[in-house]
This record gives sequence, structure tokens and C-alpha cells, in this order.
Amino acid sequence: MSRKRDRAAPDALDPRRFTIAEYRRQVLARRRVLPGELAGCSPGEIDTLMYTQQVGRVPWLYREFLGAMGKNPHPLMGTVEWSYPDLRQAKDEVIGDLRSDGVDTSFLDDALVIGLGSGHFIFYIPGASTAPDDPPVWTTSDGSDRKQIHATFREFLLSILDGDGHPVEIK
Repeated sequence: MSRKRDRAAPDALDPRRFTIAEYRRQVLARRRVLPGELAGCSPGEIDTLMYTQQVGRVPWLYREFLGAMGKNPHPLMGTVEWSYPDLRQAKDEVIGDLRSDGVDTSFLDDALVIGLGSGHFIFYIPGASTAPDDPPVWTTSDGSDRKQIHATFREFLLSILDGDGHPVEIK
């Protein structure tokens, strides 16, 4: 196998066990972003996110993701606001928008909003304070069509890496 082919087709990640460091290496090896484009959040920034989104805990794998590349993961999923600066106010914005449309937002009470698409489309981790270390990822576009799109955050990340910058629903 040539060197060029090795770089173009890096080893596949184990979908049940890969680390965020391994994921980051894959992102860079596949040239999905430039090396200087990924920056991680500090522990204090992650705590601030937890406070602003009013959750008692950030699930471990998502916390690891934030620490490795959460300050600006935008190039991986360009149509979604999911960088640290966006997420600090994301939940309040979504709740305000949904309430103005008359939607019951109680499903977001202990949820961690991890991304915003156009309109009211959100990616979120429900029950963040008690969620497993590798939590499921859910979506909704208007608050009434809530559904789990990935059983784990790892699956969500792989779908972004293997797709075209949009998470692919695994059925």
C-alpha cells in the first residue's frame, strides 16, 4: 500500500470504543479541517457551558470532545452552530424561540443543546445530568418532532466524519 493511500484511507475507528484523541487524529488525517482550526475548551469554559445551559453534569465523552476540539468544531459540520461561543447562549435562544411559538419546552429542562441548525433545528442530549458517559443524541426542528438519531455520541461523531459534514441518521 502506498503512502498516499495510507493518508487517504486511515484506519477505521471502533464505533464502540474510540477516544476523542483518536477521532481528532482521524479528522486531521482525512483533511476535514486544517491542524490549526481545531481548538479545545478549557475546564473552566466547559463548566461555564454547564452553568449557562443549567445542567448538573456534562456527559464524559462530550466533555472530552469539548476539551479537544469544542471551541471551534465548525468546519466539520459547517451548517450547524456548535462551537463553544454559540453553545453558551444556544439553549436560552432555542427556549425563547420555541416558547414564542407556543411550544412546551420542558423537554429541554435538563438537556444539553450541542448544536443549532437553521430555524429551530437543534441537536441535544436529553437528561444530561444523568445521561451515560457516551450519551444518545436527539434532534427536533419544532419541539414536537423529537427523536433520537444516534444511540451514542460516538455514533454521532462518526456520522459527521463519514458523511459530508451533516450527521447521518443511523437506523
